[in-house]
Amino acid sequence: MTMTSPSGIFFGIIHVTTNFGLVIMDTGFFVKAFAASPRAVVPGYVIGGIAYFAIPWALGTLMSSVAWGLQDQPVWPTYPRAMSAQEVSSGLVLPYAAIAIAGKGGAIAVLLITFMAVTSTLSAQIIAVSSIISFDIYRRYVNRAATDRDVIRWSHYGVIIFGMIAAAFSTLLYYVGVDLGWTLYMLGVVTCPGIFPTVFTILWRQQSKLAAIIAPLLGMATGISVWLGSASALYGTVSISSTGQLLPCMYGCLASTFSPLPYSIIITIFKPQNFDWNDFLTEKLAFGESSPGTSIVEEEIVDTEQEPTSRSDPRWFPYMRRWTIIAAVWSVATFLGHFVLWPLPMYAAKYTFSKNFYSAWLVISIIWLWGTLFVAGFYPIIDGRKQIFLIVNSLRGGSKSSEHRNESTPKGEVSGSSSTQDSAVASVSIPFPEK
Repeated sequence: MTMTSPSGIFFGIIHVTTNFGLVIMDTGFFVKAFAASPRAVVPGYVIGGIAYFAIPWALGTLMSSVAWGLQDQPVWPTYPRAMSAQEVSSGLVLPYAAIAIAGKGGAIAVLLITFMAVTSTLSAQIIAVSSIISFDIYRRYVNRAATDRDVIRWSHYGVIIFGMIAAAFSTLLYYVGVDLGWTLYMLGVVTCPGIFPTVFTILWRQQSKLAAIIAPLLGMATGISVWLGSASALYGTVSISSTGQLLPCMYGCLASTFSPLPYSIIITIFKPQNFDWNDFLTEKLAFGESSPGTSIVEEEIVDTEQEPTSRSDPRWFPYMRRWTIIAAVWSVATFLGHFVLWPLPMYAAKYTFSKNFYSAWLVISIIWLWGTLFVAGFYPIIDGRKQIFLIVNSLRGGSKSSEHRNESTPKGEVSGSSSTQDSAVASVSIPFPEK
């Protein structure tokens, strides 16, 4: 076993570009990033990024090792034959290894892991897409005078529409013979074209609206052309098999990633926009401000040291600069550590693993998995313990909270939300600035 693998380098390039495109273009990611405070977003994504590495490296290493060691034993689910390439590409190494180790309990554990991963991911996407449909499309272009109730109704429509489309599209991919391996390889071709235009939109005021719209489309056309053309040139045909190979997908991902860079710059040069960031200060808030009836919870949750919430606050720019620097340093450090300083020296050294070295490799993988279990499973509970206790105590001692609200609310007024807000709005009006 060795890290000196050219196909491994190509595999790494595909994943770096694809995952970067997924994070930049993922509606679930940037909705959360814009909605929460930097003090919550930056540490959360740093810790989450480190923990996420346990999936491809630690879990993949351990379960693949189990598969290699047990696939010629009677406990292996496919015994006496070895796993086929199609089974490997379909992601069956993990469930097979779990079944070999723990029987039906292992199968149930993998099913639970998969269910939780899929439902949490899809729920985040559904909420993000529904917010785009309700706020960015319906309220922006269809009905600018939409009330809170109108927006909520269209967000419900968005949940239904996107849920049906996602389920139908996934079923379509299954029946045409597309597996997880093919999807994983080609995903960057369609997600990476928006990387540079999106970054320019946030950081470069000169980029024009035309460049932000056209550059990703030209980049996607370039990436798809390179992807399909490479498959035809290298394998003589354009099929699911040829388009799912390593090199065509890598060439397509790279073309999709970097071609929008010159497209955006060239289009912008002809007609730069010089956007004024202060225009954001004139934007209408999503909903009206909460009434004083929610202050009992707000006073309990918000820290005594308030974060700056406006550009007029003198603490605003130092606060944002600090978290920007922290995020940038961690981004560079993570890239260098995971992709440059660790695997590339081992690749160049052409080192072949010894038994002791591989044993240590597995031990570190196990430690990383246990650390991830703590970070992903227990740390959120510990970190949010004040909010959890507050909500539980509020539910158990509702009469005290009601008395407090009744005392703070003049007669004739309704505590909680305005008359235009239904119970759904009232239920989400409690602020959680850091979580």
